[in-house]
Amino acid sequence: ELIEHIYDRLKKKEQSILFLNRRGFSTHLSCYACGYTASCRNCSIDYTFHKAKNYLACHMCGEIIEAPLHCPDCGAVNIKYSGVGTEKIENIASKLFPKAKICRMDSDSMTHKKAYEEVLNSFKIGEIDILIGTQMLAKGLDFPNVTLVGVINADTSLHIPDFRASERTFQLLTQVSGRAGRGAIPGEVFIQTFLPNNEAIKYAIK
Repeated sequence: ELIEHIYDRLKKKEQSILFLNRRGFSTHLSCYACGYTASCRNCSIDYTFHKAKNYLACHMCGEIIEAPLHCPDCGAVNIKYSGVGTEKIENIASKLFPKAKICRMDSDSMTHKKAYEEVLNSFKIGEIDILIGTQMLAKGLDFPNVTLVGVINADTSLHIPDFRASERTFQLLTQVSGRAGRGAIPGEVFIQTFLPNNEAIKYAIK
């Protein structure tokens, strides 16, 4: 349904925002042979795979290691990357919408001070059809031609071990939803979730 609505916006020359509050390509690396999981030796949280630069990164302490071709524990080659980050969404979107101008905005792609401003200026004048990003695009952006916001996996921030997780999820959802329909054309927001009855998500929808 979300894909169909993005196609519709492209036909109408309107803009879309895809929001996922998780950068990188895949969020989990595991071995199917022995059960090994790649996690940070400092923080004990799973490494995130960054495909463009072919490394695993800890998003807590910043440690970076080279992405392995086989399991570091048993040597098996049937290791699997799973989970989704903004880099993967950009990759999928470019295949689904080959004629669209797509840009990703997260702390990995915004590599210099002027990059953020350059992307927003390009988006403002209509040079970008679909903007994909993390929470850096959730608030403060006012683009009248944005008529669709798609939230990919709204549950991501609910599973963070923090007693404010629900509160922050509600904040993020309402903030990013507010990017759609700021001009004369009404906006639509699609929220993808496995937890439609969660209070934070229900209140955000209201």
